[in-house]
Amino acid sequence: MHNSFLRAIDALTAFVSAGLRLGIGRTRTGVLVAADRLDAPAAKATGQRLVGLFLGTTFIGLGVALFVHAGLGLPPYDVLLSVVRDRLGVTLGQAIWLMSAVLFTIAAALGQRPGIWTLMYIATTGTTVDIAVQLIKDPEPLVVRLTFLVLGASGIVAGVSLVVHSALTGGAFELLMRAGAARGFDPLRVRSALEIGLLVAGVALGGDAGIGTVFFAVLVGPAMRAAQVALQDHRSGRHARLNSGGNDDRLVLAGSWAVPRRTGESPSPDLL
Repeated sequence: MHNSFLRAIDALTAFVSAGLRLGIGRTRTGVLVAADRLDAPAAKATGQRLVGLFLGTTFIGLGVALFVHAGLGLPPYDVLLSVVRDRLGVTLGQAIWLMSAVLFTIAAALGQRPGIWTLMYIATTGTTVDIAVQLIKDPEPLVVRLTFLVLGASGIVAGVSLVVHSALTGGAFELLMRAGAARGFDPLRVRSALEIGLLVAGVALGGDAGIGTVFFAVLVGPAMRAAQVALQDHRSGRHARLNSGGNDDRLVLAGSWAVPRRTGESPSPDLL
């Protein structure tokens, strides 16, 4: 079992490294900030952002809960959260709050404080995860458990896409990436180090890792790119996107933290 976890780490490290070249995340938090950099959503009214927040975090909560009940390994970021849950005797949602508090404290010490939308995102995500975990029951047939993985990953991708589409937040990773960029570090490498470091720590401490962890890491990048293209088509039209050159320009912009995501647009509202 230990050797299989080590092989899983090797595979995930390779996927994260590949994703680094394209600006793609491989964890729930990593892909949130990556999509926020690549999508460039227009500013939304407060009501629209609230709807996006609650719908998005509901999908994320359902997705994480499906992974929990599948019993085949949690998404990479949640592996360490399962350690916090088990060691401290808290719920998984409460572990989300505790881990976020630690990351926010580090970011604040480095000069990057979270905004109200970021705090609301964390609060509602933890709440929806706990509610969904209580509502869903453990399946027995393997085929149902595998179906839970597919539905769970789809739910998380849909939720993150809604959060980004509503111009809400890049999350704690964005704050730490900004802090790293201010000190001369490549922000994409900062994100990659966070993703790999938190996963390795979670596996080393006995977190809930397994085939579901690898499945999510492999799927989430391409799935998020497809979801972002679909949302962009919905917002501006497929013809306009294809005439502007598709996604390549956004992938280039993702490699430079100081360059606006599209000419004339303001930075992410995460710190507002």
